[in-house]
Parts: sequence; C-alpha cells; structure tokens
Amino acid sequence: MRLMRFTRSLNTIFIIPVTLSCLLPFNVAHAGLNKWVDEKGNVHYGDRVPANYLKKEHSLLNEQGVTLRTNKAMKTEEELEAEKKQLAIKAKEDTLRLIAEKKQALHDRMLLDTFTTEKDFILAIEARIDTVNSQISLAETLIKNDEKRLGDLKLHIKTIESSGRTPPQNLHKEVNTISYQIENNYAYVEDKTNERTEIQATFEKDLKRYRQLMKEKHQARENNKE
Repeated sequence: MRLMRFTRSLNTIFIIPVTLSCLLPFNVAHAGLNKWVDEKGNVHYGDRVPANYLKKEHSLLNEQGVTLRTNKAMKTEEELEAEKKQLAIKAKEDTLRLIAEKKQALHDRMLLDTFTTEKDFILAIEARIDTVNSQISLAETLIKNDEKRLGDLKLHIKTIESSGRTPPQNLHKEVNTISYQIENNYAYVEDKTNERTEIQATFEKDLKRYRQLMKEKHQARENNKE
C-alpha cells in the first residue's frame, strides 16, 4: 500500500516536466534559444537567428520553451510608405475634426449669447425670412413691369417696321437694356429663393441645437442646486 502511494507521488511530481519536454524539440530545452520560420513555413530553433531572417519575425525562448519576447518583422518600404500616408490622412482628419468642434463651440456660444428664449430665436429667424421675401417680391414686381415695357416696346418697333420705316436705334438699345434687367432680376430671385431655403434649413438645425443647449444649461443649474 505504501509502495503504491509512493509511486503515485512520483508520477505526480514528474508528469509536468515530461509533458513539456514532449511538446518541444530537444534543443529548445536550453536557455536563450531563438525561434524563426523560413519561407516554406518550417519552424527553426538555434542560438542565433540567421542574418537573412533578422528582419523577419523571430522569438527568444527560455529553457522551458516559453516565449520571452518577439521581434516583429521589419516593414517593407511599401508598408512604411502606406503607413506614412495613413498617418497623414489621420492627422488631417484630426485637424478637421478639431476645427469643426471649435466652430461648433463658437456657434453654440453665439446662440446662447444672442437669444435669451426660444421665442426670441424664432422671431429673429422669421424676421430674416420676411426680409428675403420682401426682396423677392420687389424683384418679381420689377420683372413684371419690365416685361410689360418690353412687350410694348417690341410692339412699337413692329408697328414702325410694318409702316415701312426704320425704327430709331435707341429703341433697340432700350430693348437690350430692359432684357438685361429682366435677366438679372430673374437671377436675383433665384439666388434669394436659395438663400431663403438655406435660412429655413439652418433655422431648423439651429433651433434643435438651441433647445438641446438650453436643456443642458437648465440641467446644470439643477445639479448645482443639489
């Protein structure tokens, strides 16, 4: 009975070293060995890494075959160049992000400093839109008047021509002038219409942001009270 217990204890003591030695090649059981892999995927062990593998990934093992450190493979010129480009792209993105954050912070401050209440904010935007609407209305009135003048002028020229006479040169110049004015006013109306659309889009975005800022401001006050 005692012999069986002693044998079992010996098995317990020596089972781990024997198992480790079975898992690794014989020469890995020494300290300071290096491990590397060749082009065919074969694993090699040795005291020194061959010169042609120093730039590739290789590891240093201890006497139990445990990796102490791993030297990563050196990057190729193409990999270094690609990494350099990625770093440049990231730096540019970070710069643009910081600029956007700064602009947003300044815009937030402007909203809070300019408008005391949401009602003030809405009234201000409505006033801007009313101004643009007035400018569009005026331009459209000018277009209507000029188109009538142009029509009358062209009819007058046609009447002169139908009588066999030559219309005065100044009538043709006036036709060109009025046509130019009409064209400019149409372009002006288009620009102002686009401006109004932008104001309305910005208004909706800024109103949403203003409400969020006021909510955060109110919450901060409540937290300070507590």
